[in-house]
Amino acid sequence: MTTLQQSLNSLILTGLLFIGPGHTNTFVRAQSPQASTSDSSESILTKDELYFGLSKPGGKMVSEVEWQLFLNRVITPRFQQGLTVMDAYGQYLNRDGKLTREKTKLVILIYENSLTKNSQIQQVISSYKQTFQQESVLRVTSTVRLSF
Repeated sequence: MTTLQQSLNSLILTGLLFIGPGHTNTFVRAQSPQASTSDSSESILTKDELYFGLSKPGGKMVSEVEWQLFLNRVITPRFQQGLTVMDAYGQYLNRDGKLTREKTKLVILIYENSLTKNSQIQQVISSYKQTFQQESVLRVTSTVRLSF
C-alpha cells in the first residue's frame, strides 16, 4: 500500500470517527401511529451507506439523467426491498493528494446480511467506478436494530 493510500485511509477513518456515532449499533424505529412499542418486533440487520461522487475526470459531472439510469438499471434491481437516496456534498484527498470537493449521491441500504447481498453491493460499486471513471465509492457498513 502506498504512503498516499495509507494517508487517505487514515484521513477517511479519522473523519468517520468525528462524524460517526461512538458505537456501531444504531436503533432505528419506523412506527405507524396505531402501533404500540410493545407490539413491535425487532430485527438485527446490516446498514450500508454508499457515497457516489458525481465528478468525472476532466471536470465533467454525472448528470441527474445518468444517475437515474444507473439507479434504475444497476442498484434498484439488486435492492427491490427498498433503499434511500439523498443528495450530499463531500470532500476528500484524491490519489494525487489534491483536495477534491464534489456533489455526492448517498444511497442507504438496510438488509439481512448475506454473501449474496455483499456481492451485489460490490457489483454496484464496481459498475459505478467503471461507468463513471471513479477512483472509489465510499462504503460504510454498520449493524442496526430495526423495529416496525
